Amino acid sequence: MRHRAGLLAAVYHRFNQCRFFSPQFRRIFDMSLQKVVVTHESETPTVCLSFRYKEDRLKVDRIFNLQRSTQEDLGNILTRISGNIQKIAFKKNKKSSIDIEEIPVKMLRLDNEGIVSEDTTCYDSFVGSYNNHKLLIGDNHYIIDLNPPIIKSMDLPKNMMAGFPVYPNKFETVYAEKEHCVFRWFKSDLKFETEKVAKANLNKIKWIEVNVGVACMTTSEDVGRLLKVVATPFLGERKGENVEVMSTVLVSACPGECPFERRHHFTRTLAGENSLRVISYNILAELYTDSDHARSVLFSSCPPYALDMDYRKQLLTKELLGYNGDLICLQEVDEKVFNRDLYPVLSSQGIEGYYTAKGGQVTEGVAIFCRRNKLRILDRNRFILSNELQNNTLFADMWEKVQASVDLAERMIQRGTVLQVSVLESVENPSKLIVVGITHLYFHPDADHIRLLQAGISLQLLQQVMSLYETKHPEKEVSLIFCGDFNSTPECGVYRLMTTQLIDFDDMDWNIKSSELVKGVSLSHNLELDSACGCPPYTNYTTGFYGCLDYIFYQTDKFTIKQVIPMPSHEEVTQHVALPSITFPSDHIPLIADLTFRVR
Repeated sequence: MRHRAGLLAAVYHRFNQCRFFSPQFRRIFDMSLQKVVVTHESETPTVCLSFRYKEDRLKVDRIFNLQRSTQEDLGNILTRISGNIQKIAFKKNKKSSIDIEEIPVKMLRLDNEGIVSEDTTCYDSFVGSYNNHKLLIGDNHYIIDLNPPIIKSMDLPKNMMAGFPVYPNKFETVYAEKEHCVFRWFKSDLKFETEKVAKANLNKIKWIEVNVGVACMTTSEDVGRLLKVVATPFLGERKGENVEVMSTVLVSACPGECPFERRHHFTRTLAGENSLRVISYNILAELYTDSDHARSVLFSSCPPYALDMDYRKQLLTKELLGYNGDLICLQEVDEKVFNRDLYPVLSSQGIEGYYTAKGGQVTEGVAIFCRRNKLRILDRNRFILSNELQNNTLFADMWEKVQASVDLAERMIQRGTVLQVSVLESVENPSKLIVVGITHLYFHPDADHIRLLQAGISLQLLQQVMSLYETKHPEKEVSLIFCGDFNSTPECGVYRLMTTQLIDFDDMDWNIKSSELVKGVSLSHNLELDSACGCPPYTNYTTGFYGCLDYIFYQTDKFTIKQVIPMPSHEEVTQHVALPSITFPSDHIPLIADLTFRVR
């Protein structure tokens, strides 16, 4: 069980200890369609202008960007544009005898070619009447393109290993549909020993197109090469300007075959008709690895470069994709990793998902992903267990008894533990509804009683949602799958509650801490639950602890087990002492089981 007290205060951002050269982010303006890109949000006081001006005689080829007030006179803006171009022309021609004259800039009306008055406001010129205006800079005519699809930012990872997927990082758009953006991938024809040598020879590179799609899979033949991606944003059929990004590091060698790749032998095909492949996985949030304490104590056996998220997320995405899961339940998901990495990669493979944050200021939570052609998300809910305990009348009696101990009540309400509840419908058989719960219970070693209360609250909430849908849809069968990192070994009360349906008033877990005794509370349910993957010797293996903490609980009267994917061998887990390691991206091992709906 992981000791993480005080980690949040010690978190700081770091990168791999590599020598990078500056990211190559470049907009590619199509000169065959000369235009001024104008962006303006309603109710905001500014208008942003961007255009590419090219004049060979003056040796000018540059993208100019301006941000102006909506109420500024057009004349001031035209003068500013002319001055900016003239300034660059002077710099480019310091040593030449070319006479640099003022660049004439005008705005013309499209209907009669008349000149727009310089007293016109910036807003009316570039926004209100944009479709009846064009800009004339020297002899170049520019159409005005208001709020086109734009790629705001994009980067490539600071670590790229052969044999692993590479995809855009920090990909942000405005006025565009991310899922419809097009990515074209290229690799350098040359190989280099170091990034420094690559930087010195950029002008000698010829780029070879290798793939179209969100991700590009590298091979061992790519070691030593640079990668480049050209992205095109779209909103419906409307196309924006291309953006080009070149990698700042070379493709490096991989760590060899990872144990999860041997597990992939059992998941090469999908689970099949009337079956679901369910995955539960604590992926180890960056929040808990990015500190000196994590590197020197918690995960001391893992090299710092392999603990870095830029390294681990390559393993994570390849691992998850190779399992061909239908229902993926993740814990310790960094919000930015969900948005920048997991969601883009999985959604491109037909797997949709959503993220649910824990309570408080912690920037990690749980996430669900569902294969679109197998499962449809009908509803989703976020329950902060401490809030439910205090405010939901369903738990009024429990809350009254918890408050009998001040220390117990305080500890319960300080927890930000979340329960994500989704209601899914089988695409193959819409008469089947599944209520899916995902949680990550409180971690502390002396908190079996806290976890037991949290599990009891979670089960009642799940049963409440099940009852709601059974009432709304009496013609449908409603079943439960409850996944997560329960931070409880099989001998603890949480596992007994799930599998035996009862925790009595005198259960030993209620007395685990003398200052926080739980008195007068019993828990029960009527669901026939079992652990789909049984109780492996461990699902979490670190230098300080190992044990079975993770489970996929399912209703035995609604599902049968078709297949359980074997766990890695002990030799594989301990090859590099403990987890995570250069071949395991997390300190937990994912549980994977194929469940088949029982035929009624």
